[in-house]
Amino acid sequence: MSNTNHNPLADIFHPRSIAFAGIIISDPEHWTRNFLNGLLALKYPGPIYLVNPRGGEVRGIKVYEKFSDIPENVDYVISTVPSKASATLIRDAALKGAKAVQFCTAGFREIGTEEGRKLEQELVEAGRATGVRIIGPNCLGIYNPEACMSFRPEFPKDSGPVGFICQSGGNAATLINRVEHRGVRFSKAVSYGNACDLDESDYLEYLTGDPATKIIAMYIEGIKDGRKFRKALEKATREKPVVLLKGGATEEGARAAAGHTASLAGSFTAWETLCRQFGVIRVDSIEEMSDVLVTLTFLPEPPGRRVALIGAGGGSSVLVTDEFGRRGLEVPPLPVALQNELLEFTPAAGNILHNPIDYSQSLSTTEGLDKTMRILARWSGVDLIIWFTSLMWNETYLAKRLPVLTKSIVHQAKTFGKPLALVLEASNEPEEVKLITPFIRECAKHGLASYYSFASAANAIDKVIRNRERRQQLRG
Repeated sequence: MSNTNHNPLADIFHPRSIAFAGIIISDPEHWTRNFLNGLLALKYPGPIYLVNPRGGEVRGIKVYEKFSDIPENVDYVISTVPSKASATLIRDAALKGAKAVQFCTAGFREIGTEEGRKLEQELVEAGRATGVRIIGPNCLGIYNPEACMSFRPEFPKDSGPVGFICQSGGNAATLINRVEHRGVRFSKAVSYGNACDLDESDYLEYLTGDPATKIIAMYIEGIKDGRKFRKALEKATREKPVVLLKGGATEEGARAAAGHTASLAGSFTAWETLCRQFGVIRVDSIEEMSDVLVTLTFLPEPPGRRVALIGAGGGSSVLVTDEFGRRGLEVPPLPVALQNELLEFTPAAGNILHNPIDYSQSLSTTEGLDKTMRILARWSGVDLIIWFTSLMWNETYLAKRLPVLTKSIVHQAKTFGKPLALVLEASNEPEEVKLITPFIRECAKHGLASYYSFASAANAIDKVIRNRERRQQLRG
């Protein structure tokens, strides 16, 4: 478990031992078991200590009746004990040398009662008195594949370039799972809930200095210290692309945020201004964040906005051109000389050989596709190539052809210098989702960006290019 980041949080993200206080003994399906199952699934190498007053054994691991019964010191504690017992746990953990306690327990400030506020204040005071840092409460804590830490057993075991700071546990799990088959992997992710101690600015400072993190994504409902956050954000955006999804963007959403993590959402106009000022990529949904992260992870930075489109279906060709065009991505006409090259092996009837190029007929052969891609690759008039198809137009045919086309496209991507992305537009039919998933996984394995719709591809690529342009302006 290498650790070259000297930020104090580095030790918290790389603990040598972990205790789980409050593990449920009686119900192996209880949601809290995910924490233990996640550690075991990723094969956490250090000692794992379980604590529950009933004692016993869970998955072959001894359960201690009291925290003080643990025979060794503990670096990191995962807690699901009741909120009223949380401050006591902090003091017990301190006696065992714990650096941090992650409180998954709810029932603090977010419930809006005087008792909840009092319990959270007691938690804060216990942390300050002992020097133990607090993650949460009301959170799911840390996912760090490098350190074999995970709060869900199904999360990928391999690391990647994305660091994710997420106020919501559910949104953290949703994003990690949603981009898994598209190849996006995470260096670290943290669900931090109410942020009574460690907050979004602390995590942002840490990930900015973390060499394993190349891209920073954030889901934030509210911030504790505006000045501190602004300073951390300014530094982060100088170093790395930053993607932000702001929860509580509407009046209704702000009310929901207050009940979720006790956050004050703040003025959305102020957030938009902050994003423009520092060159943050702002997104409006988990889906949009997924597309942007795929783009940042896999699509080589194109030198400009000129796009060559090649795909199946005349109507689809029109729609994809509209989507790219309305976002300021140019679709220049194919030069006559290149059209004539295509006509050498492609009949004009049944094909559109301009830009977009519709290969509905003869270009659907692997040989025709290979030749066409090579012609587009040496066309100096475009900066990137988008290959697209609509699964809805001929599902049976594509079920046979997709594996063959995958092999051809992957080979082409390795042999020419232009960025290449793929759009596979499917309906919501389960059969089509099942058909498309292996294709998406294969593309991701070879480092290709893939999207589920023309609009999502155009939107994500535009946002990433605009962000690059904005960051260049800010650097002067």
